[in-house]
Amino acid sequence: MRRPIHQRVKPPVPVVPDPEPIMKELLAAEDAILEADDELIDEENTILDQEDVMPFVITHEDEIINYIKDKATKETLKSLAPLLEKLEEAVKQQQAYQQVTPVAATAASPIPLSYEDQLKKLQEASKGKIKEKELKIAERMNKLQARFANIRK
Repeated sequence: MRRPIHQRVKPPVPVVPDPEPIMKELLAAEDAILEADDELIDEENTILDQEDVMPFVITHEDEIINYIKDKATKETLKSLAPLLEKLEEAVKQQQAYQQVTPVAATAASPIPLSYEDQLKKLQEASKGKIKEKELKIAERMNKLQARFANIRK
């Protein structure tokens, strides 16, 4: 016996709406938005073009800057006040110490050297430092050469 063949029912073709009315609505909405934006921009430009606003803003900016400067200097002075007091005390102590021992300070101070003598002493000192560094470098080179010799063996 044969089975009955059922024919498949094709789904109905969906009805596609005409895209032109939707596009017309989108374009109309876009035009309305652009017009509103243009109006807002024109209003902002007229406000910015007014000459009365700018001097007002500039004077307030100057006042704000001066206020910030004043506050900053006051806060800085408040934070530095203890340090300045300590510095003044140290200066007073130093002056008192120098007044108590003026003879010892002048006797202990070396005789000022001439420029040439100072230059010679500085050159000798620098030569000594250079020799010390050269010795250190030579020692390091010897150690490295010993390590390389051990590695090669």
